[in-house]
Amino acid sequence: MNTPRNAVVAGASAAGLAAADGLREGGWEGTITVLGEEQHQPYDRTMLSKGLMAAHPGPPAALRTPEHLAQRDIDVRLGQAARGLDIDRRLVVTSEGEALPYDILVLATGSRARIMTTTDGRPLPVLRTVDDLARLRDTVSGGQPVTLVGAGLIGLEIAAALHARGHALTVIGDAALPLADSFGDGVARWLWDLHTSRGVVATLGRKVLAVSGRPGAYRVHLDDGTRHDTDIVLAGIGAVPCDEWLIGSGVRLRDGVLCDAAGRTNVPGVWAAGDLARTRTGTDDRATAFGHWTNAAEQGRNVGLNAARGEHTPYHGLRSFWTVQYGRTIRSLGTRRGGDRDETVEGDLASGEFVVLHSAPRGETLHAVTACGRDRSLRGYRKLLLAGASLSQARELAHRQRG
Repeated sequence: MNTPRNAVVAGASAAGLAAADGLREGGWEGTITVLGEEQHQPYDRTMLSKGLMAAHPGPPAALRTPEHLAQRDIDVRLGQAARGLDIDRRLVVTSEGEALPYDILVLATGSRARIMTTTDGRPLPVLRTVDDLARLRDTVSGGQPVTLVGAGLIGLEIAAALHARGHALTVIGDAALPLADSFGDGVARWLWDLHTSRGVVATLGRKVLAVSGRPGAYRVHLDDGTRHDTDIVLAGIGAVPCDEWLIGSGVRLRDGVLCDAAGRTNVPGVWAAGDLARTRTGTDDRATAFGHWTNAAEQGRNVGLNAARGEHTPYHGLRSFWTVQYGRTIRSLGTRRGGDRDETVEGDLASGEFVVLHSAPRGETLHAVTACGRDRSLRGYRKLLLAGASLSQARELAHRQRG
């Protein structure tokens, strides 16, 4: 009698569920067990800081329906997290104390919000999970003034959402111009103007050294010696990979799990995908993280297909993300690099409808495209970026689309 073969996916994330689907699509006939730390059915995190934070009281959309999971015979275990890994015996230890055998293991435990605590050790509210969202809604339900520490993508989405709820808002960030690295100075300044024109107060280019006090009477201490008093402080200072359960397991870590472009780790039968994965780009363990929902899902599916088929097809997806602030949806394709030229080729920033090309400071290398209000145009640039097209070809496309 044949011994059943088992696949375990650690993490009921977008990447983890996509990997489970990829396993079935790739012909995996054994069991598939997905471990999810939260008690909630897997959901779309991308809307937590967008529409759900702003006004909508309902739950986020589910990533998979029960019918989909049943049809593909995928066993999602809620409230059971991966807590340990024995690579010699091929066992995953869960938070319930169960040891699950695996033939294939996909590591997709994602990331969690970076925590900031007050001087007396109390963690400040963050937004990463649906439970965080419920707590935040309760925290800001009185309409008090709010101070947000962090001016990254999630931080500014929270700021826009809180403004829509009628809060007086102060944003403190260490960058002189938020999101300039991602979008370039022009788009970043236009986006930041959307905030300040609505009365958002900014303290930029400053680091927070400490936060003291308690709800209703906080004091934020800045690196220039100034202090800021506020009723509520929220932290939006980034995320860290959920890889602590793998320390000492034998899986190579570097601010996440090191893997190759196919998703393979240094341990046979163990793969990585999503926010947790760090893809090696050289022989010296230099690694990049894809992050963002679309890439996590695409990479996860690719890992599942590879694992099921015994292949190692690399994932070369186009990095993409989007943000919604004050009713404007900004989409970015590719990766803007430091020092890139930023060229508006369709529309204009003042109108809020535009396409901006990001390219190498010299030469014809096109790195990325940012657009707002031009979704139809963006499809053509996506094809160009995937094909490795030049800056001249992108300009020609812009000329045709303008005409």
